[in-house]
Amino acid sequence: MSSLDVLLVIRARAELFPPTVNQANLLAGGGLKVGMVHLASQAPQPAALDARVRQWHAHTAWDSSSEPRQNVARRWTNWLRFAQTCRAVIRGQRPKVVLGYDPVACTHLRPAPARRRTVYHFHELPEIYPNMGMGPRRALSRVAGLARKADLVVFSDQARAERYQNEVGLSTCPQVVMNCPLLVNTVPPSPLRQLLADRGLRETRVVGYVGCVGWHQGLREAALSMRNWPADSVFVLVGPHSEEVREGILAGARAAGTDFRVLFLGPRPHAEALALAAGADLGLSLIQPHNQNRLYSAGACNKRFEYMALGVPQLTNNGPGVADIVERSQCGVCVDPNSPEEIGAAVNRLLHDPGQLRQMGSRGRTAHREQYNYQAQFRPVLEWIRQRRRP
Repeated sequence: MSSLDVLLVIRARAELFPPTVNQANLLAGGGLKVGMVHLASQAPQPAALDARVRQWHAHTAWDSSSEPRQNVARRWTNWLRFAQTCRAVIRGQRPKVVLGYDPVACTHLRPAPARRRTVYHFHELPEIYPNMGMGPRRALSRVAGLARKADLVVFSDQARAERYQNEVGLSTCPQVVMNCPLLVNTVPPSPLRQLLADRGLRETRVVGYVGCVGWHQGLREAALSMRNWPADSVFVLVGPHSEEVREGILAGARAAGTDFRVLFLGPRPHAEALALAAGADLGLSLIQPHNQNRLYSAGACNKRFEYMALGVPQLTNNGPGVADIVERSQCGVCVDPNSPEEIGAAVNRLLHDPGQLRQMGSRGRTAHREQYNYQAQFRPVLEWIRQRRRP
């Protein structure tokens, strides 16, 4: 007899992937018996998963930001431990539906129509990255054939779904579930203005960014563009960053003579980070297309939808499908994320038009409530799982 309705598997720390956490909690909240195989954190983490979700940790996750690269023996040991954990949980719990989120996880969830339903929900387009290990490379070569046999394939972006269908020869286009936050009924009060006031920055206009602070979010270009921003504006970044990235952004601002107006608030718990972002006049979601996943990121960029939920108008990148979401909802403006001139001109124009910013923020909230929330996005897949569970 089955002990689980749904088993979710991700070869990562689940709390780093809000869509995975959202799915687990929505499934458990819907009365299904849910389990998850994922990786343990080296430090205690806030409870993100519903207490009803059973958890199995295959091994401890490697922290690429603070630890040296693991040797081959350790990587293969972890690979085997992950495979063994998946096999043991499937054998012991006999789930009616299995759902994998990455190529490695999916290779351990081979379709078995006589025993269970199989869903592959890829966070990204499967593609080879520099320095990718042998195990993940082999997983990529296997997963295409497995995906053709899966009962359902899901992507977070329509262009990614269409591209993958063509690349691997799927009979139907994958389902699309965009990476939206859960429904935010009330925008949280923001401590940002008081924080700025405590630093002597009153009556300022704020351009904000929330998320991982890296090289491909148009942040250095935004800093360079500050020469065209209003003189009373500041650039506030909330999220983890390396010292190298921080210095790169400050170098851009320094070239514009504005480095004293850039504030790094560092990593914060997710709810606190969003509350800080809610106090910005304008949010940035500038994704630079240095690879296929960045190019096809319209529905996959979490912060794009988080700004909508918070009622924060945004300046976002152009690219496939982005305008269909942001400009069609009239909650932001698309620009070339590699052009400091275009970014600066748009920031200057928007910050000088507070009425338009308020309207954009309101329209973003409406779009979030009506369409771009995770309950609405995931509902078709949740119902699919309900209907196809084997007795």
